[in-house]
Amino acid sequence: MALDLRHLRAFQMVGNELHFGRAANNLRIAQPALSKTIQQLEAEIGAPLLTRSTRRVELTEAGKVFLTEISGVTGQIELAIARTRKAARGLQGELRVAYTDFAINGKLPEFLRDFNLAHPDIHLDLIFMPTVRQHVAILQNSIDIGFMYGEFDHQSTSSLVFDENEYVVVLPSDHPLAKKETLTLAELKDEKFVFGTGDSWVVFRQQVFAKCRARGFFPDIVLEATNSDGIFGLVIVGAGVAIYSNCIGNMARQGVAVRPLSDLTEKLPISAVWDRSNRSKVLATFLRHLRETTKKRLPEASPVGG
Repeated sequence: MALDLRHLRAFQMVGNELHFGRAANNLRIAQPALSKTIQQLEAEIGAPLLTRSTRRVELTEAGKVFLTEISGVTGQIELAIARTRKAARGLQGELRVAYTDFAINGKLPEFLRDFNLAHPDIHLDLIFMPTVRQHVAILQNSIDIGFMYGEFDHQSTSSLVFDENEYVVVLPSDHPLAKKETLTLAELKDEKFVFGTGDSWVVFRQQVFAKCRARGFFPDIVLEATNSDGIFGLVIVGAGVAIYSNCIGNMARQGVAVRPLSDLTEKLPISAVWDRSNRSKVLATFLRHLRETTKKRLPEASPVGG
């Protein structure tokens, strides 16, 4: 006869209670069934583990050793079972989450913190990744969900608008235009510009370039940076001005002035995008939390692409 968890649980309960009646009641089985289980265990081990009399039950020396040895084993098994059940329900595991500069400087950190508090057994593997690279990573299943600029309209993906911001211009704090409370994009046509690099910021650049062309000019780009810190650093030293998202208001920045662009009324969307064929239970849990949070914050927003 092979030992199984049922035998170990039965002996551990009797060993702790030293009473067959109470042990059987705790295990919710009949006392004769419990006695038979203990007998099977002793027969398999080849040594008596308990001494019984009409008044008391005691552990033999072999029983004391066996009880000590299995305590850690049953605890680990119970923990493994609990974790496995959580994983099966999507309450434990790992999720690969990509994000862009705009996303992480917006409402995403607060959302991730709240999700982590609600689901502490789910580990979020956070990966900085430009929007275009996220497109590829989702289709290649190297990330589970991405928070990116704009929308990704692909037949195999689903998305929803997670956050919406507005376009602003970032200027050196001593720039003459910083004296104005609001600006228009057309007022910047003679300025030098700082932009994110073409390989990392291509989607955002295309949008801004189209808006500039609609106003009769193309931005004079003097320097580029791979990330937001680099862009702000170049603006601070006076290299040029930058078009950015008003999520910059969430970041402490000295040496720059941020002004809204009154003629750019379109929203700057941050979308959550995932492959709809991804059957991860953990992703399903994440998406439930995401939809609930987004519905409260953006009640007018609707999913895109299913």
